[in-house]
Amino acid sequence: MTNLERLQQAGLIEADHPLSADEVKKVNESLTEAEVEALISARTKLGVEFATREVHTAQGHRMGTMIL
Repeated sequence: MTNLERLQQAGLIEADHPLSADEVKKVNESLTEAEVEALISARTKLGVEFATREVHTAQGHRMGTMIL
């Protein structure tokens, strides 16, 4: 399973998110197994509500923002 697939399965990246080829390559090649595990662990510990909350900024708002 690729890093991208693991992050999608864990709910960190939406499966239908339109990532560019360069973004997919970066996720698959630049992240170590330990880094992927850390991202998944953080999301698990913080919970779905935290990871998918609505964040308001001066520029508007974003959905599903998780700051690590």
